[in-house]
Amino acid sequence: MATTVGSTSSSSTTLDQLAAQYRMLLQQSTVVPLQTKQTSLQSMVSSIATLKSNLNGLYTSAKALAAAGTSSPLSTFAVESSSDTAVSATATSYATVGSHTFDSVTRLARADTLLSAQFTAADTSMATALGAGDKTFSINGTQVTVTLAGTETNAQVLAAIAVAVNGTTGIGVAASVLNIDGTHSQLALTSRTTGFANRLSSVTDGNSTVAALLGYGGVSFTDTVGGASRTVAANGQAGFQQGFAENLDAQFSLDGVAMTRGTNTITDAVSGLTIKLKNTSASPVSLTIAPDNTAIESTLNDFITKYNAVLNYLSAQTAVSSTGSRGVFTDDSYVRTLATDIRATMLSPVSSVAAGAPTLLSAIGITTADDGTLSLSDKAKFESTLQANPKQVSDLFNSTNGLAVGLTAKLKPFVTYDGMLDTETQNTNAQLKDMKDRIDRANARIDVQVKAYQKQFQDIQALLIRATQAQQIVSGFAQYTSVG
Repeated sequence: MATTVGSTSSSSTTLDQLAAQYRMLLQQSTVVPLQTKQTSLQSMVSSIATLKSNLNGLYTSAKALAAAGTSSPLSTFAVESSSDTAVSATATSYATVGSHTFDSVTRLARADTLLSAQFTAADTSMATALGAGDKTFSINGTQVTVTLAGTETNAQVLAAIAVAVNGTTGIGVAASVLNIDGTHSQLALTSRTTGFANRLSSVTDGNSTVAALLGYGGVSFTDTVGGASRTVAANGQAGFQQGFAENLDAQFSLDGVAMTRGTNTITDAVSGLTIKLKNTSASPVSLTIAPDNTAIESTLNDFITKYNAVLNYLSAQTAVSSTGSRGVFTDDSYVRTLATDIRATMLSPVSSVAAGAPTLLSAIGITTADDGTLSLSDKAKFESTLQANPKQVSDLFNSTNGLAVGLTAKLKPFVTYDGMLDTETQNTNAQLKDMKDRIDRANARIDVQVKAYQKQFQDIQALLIRATQAQQIVSGFAQYTSVG
């Protein structure tokens, strides 16, 4: 008589459930505590990275403020022109607060231009005269080679000469072909740079008659300053646009001193100024140099923003809440010391400034809140100090014991490669690796225990099945004998 004892599928499901519960029980006591520590260490690595990023930003800003002299971003000047359409200027850190006057600008610098004779564009007279082959001539002593087929129109010959000139390295002259009236063409040679020193001083023939054919043989290149003038182009004849070469220079009077320059962008007239002459002017034009309030305030506000971000982050990560929860760096003495040090640095008086100069941030309008954060709260005080003596403001930050100098020194051990934070990251990563190994080993032991548990259960279940089957056989036999 056949009997069925239990469901294999049901028993397997029950066993899996029991094994999962057993695994969870073992993990709660061994793996979960390790995972909690692992999460804490991962949070530490992330927090260190955030802190270093914030400190790097502050360090970069502080290091810039710590730069002295002309490298200081606090030595930034603006120039105001009374007539920006005539004269404008920008200032470098070498500039000096004050004003300068252009009494007049009588002439702007210009490029020298030499025109050829005019030719009937469609004729072939130039090619016929020159013939085929390589033709050489020189401009300002530099040789130019033009190759002709001997069949070109005059317009094509002029175009070929222009291409040859423009393709000659270091010649300092640009060539172009002018279409005069649709019928006549003319070659224009123009100095690439303005001024008397860059004038066209000669055009001579080499193995050809190119220069003579263009009409330059009859041109006077005499350019003695104050002397005879050069040949001026007129009535289709070759010559210069400007008869006196000296007139290629800009001419102006600055602070009562007559000056000339070969360029309209002047860097050597007033120390620290780059001056641009834009138009002639018979009326005086004044240039006023003063500290650039906008740029300097922007620089300081950027520093303050980065400083406050570091301070707020350190405050949050070293705090203990009212519920007892602790910040990531609460127990890190180096980080807690850093938070204290940078606040103390920015609040300390600077001893390396000149006598009578501001020694505290508050003296220039930068105030400190109760939490240590900074703000440029009194712009009027800051700007009045800056305008009166910009060096006093920069000295507060970049003198020997200046605030930015001191702050840079405090931050450097934390932001340098292999510094304190890098070392802490390396140590924490080593702990993370060890923690992962411990978790892996714990899970491996649990796997062994769960498998043993499953085997014991399966063995017991097999015994139970055999016992049940034996009992059923005995019951069936007893029933048989009683009936017989």
